[in-house]
Amino acid sequence: MAQPSTVRVGHEGTKLTWRKSSYSDHNGDCVELAELGEVVAFRDSKRIQGPVVSVDRWTLETFVAALVNGHMSTGRP
Repeated sequence: MAQPSTVRVGHEGTKLTWRKSSYSDHNGDCVELAELGEVVAFRDSKRIQGPVVSVDRWTLETFVAALVNGHMSTGRP
């Protein structure tokens, strides 16, 4: 298996356009994402001034594929 890419926390001074998933709960429990070319940034929608974590698209695609294919637990019963 390939090694994961570098994870970067924070994007100070970068103007980001955030969006929520259409699957988000109506109570505000969701993650927002912003696209930065080949990088995707994430944050907690309840803490928009909190930390931002970003990964490259390949890492995100690998992570989502692992979830969809049942290789990782979603943490929900």
